[in-house]
Amino acid sequence: MKVEPSALASVGAAMAAHPEADVVAATTGPTNLMAGVTCRDTRALYRYLTERVAPLHGVRELETAPVIRTVKRVGTLLP
Repeated sequence: MKVEPSALASVGAAMAAHPEADVVAATTGPTNLMAGVTCRDTRALYRYLTERVAPLHGVRELETAPVIRTVKRVGTLLP
């Protein structure tokens, strides 16, 4: 996502509070906010993007890349 720098913290916090969000992180490079979300199906994803994310003040651009197959998933437990 591309978020106005002045809104990065508020958009990140708002998205982190969404039950659909698995991970929300500020990034560097051409975009500055990344979020991984889990939605039941494409219809639910569409509703999430148009009703929950689009209204957030400061969101300039959004790109999605739905996962079509997971080959391996692993994570590290932090203390």
